[in-house]
Amino acid sequence: MVSKKIEERLGIYKSLSEVPEEYRFYSFSPGIDEQNIWSEWNEIHSDSKWKRAEARRVKDRWGDHLEDTGRHYALATPEDVESFIKGLLDEVQIERAYKPYWLFLKRFYHWLVWHTEYPHRYNPVLMASANYPACNEIWEFVMSFDRESFK
Repeated sequence: MVSKKIEERLGIYKSLSEVPEEYRFYSFSPGIDEQNIWSEWNEIHSDSKWKRAEARRVKDRWGDHLEDTGRHYALATPEDVESFIKGLLDEVQIERAYKPYWLFLKRFYHWLVWHTEYPHRYNPVLMASANYPACNEIWEFVMSFDRESFK
C-alpha cells in the first residue's frame, strides 16, 4: 500500500533547502528553455483529446504564473507551486484546484523525475505539499477520499 504521509513520498529531499545546489532547477535553465517538455508529457499521458486540451490549459495558466519569475515552467520552486495553488484556492473550489491543476503538475514533475534525459531529482509539488499550507490543504483533501469507492 502506498503511504498517505507526504514525507514518505518525497524521496531523500524533504525540502528545497536539502537539495544540493548542483541539483536545484535554476542551474538547468540554459539547456531547457527551448524544449517543449509539457507537450511531450501530454502526448504520452493524455489518452483523449479532451484531456490533452485540459492539460494545455493547465500548462498555459502555470506558464503565465511563472512568467514574472523568468523561470521555465519545468523549473519551478516549491514556493512557485504554493503561490499558484493559493491563488487558485482564492478563485475556485478545492476540487477544481486539485483536478486538474495540482494533479497535472504533480504528475508532470513525477514524470520528469523518472526520466533520465531530464535533470530533475525532486518534485516541487510534493515539496510544496509537505511544507506549505495551500498545497497541504490539497494533499489532505486528496488523502481524505473514500478509497473503498475506487476499488
